[in-house]
Amino acid sequence: MAFLPLTIEEQVADMRAAWPSFAHRTFGKDAVIWQGTLKPLTRSYDVQIAYSTDMVISGPEVRIVSPRLTRLPGNPEGSLPHVYNRDRDPVLCLFDPAREQWSGWLFVSETIVPWTIDWLACYEFWLMTGAWEGGGRHPPSTGRRINVENYP
Repeated sequence: MAFLPLTIEEQVADMRAAWPSFAHRTFGKDAVIWQGTLKPLTRSYDVQIAYSTDMVISGPEVRIVSPRLTRLPGNPEGSLPHVYNRDRDPVLCLFDPAREQWSGWLFVSETIVPWTIDWLACYEFWLMTGAWEGGGRHPPSTGRRINVENYP
């Protein structure tokens, strides 16, 4: 493993090669936002992935731009499971930060994008069955992202 995490430029070049349909905007050398369409099973979703050099440990933030995520009020797993900021601006929960599944030494194209496809497939099944079959831990109801510092 390299001593330093992958640069934004390296992440952009790799995403361009692996997911050429994703457009991107960079903000200096420290941040990038990608936007593209993913179709896990039955629907297509416009996805936004935000990443910056200060997210090397916490990981990129992934949002569904459209269609708007459907909520199931009264569902025992929450109205919208496996997201942070459920009621305001949902960010997908794709990995368990406390288990160190993500780091800035990994390519977004090889981790975050496939994990987003998996999350969307689980979401589509959840809409049909009401049960989240994606495994993992649900984020805390506070909406805070779990990290090494606030791991329960």
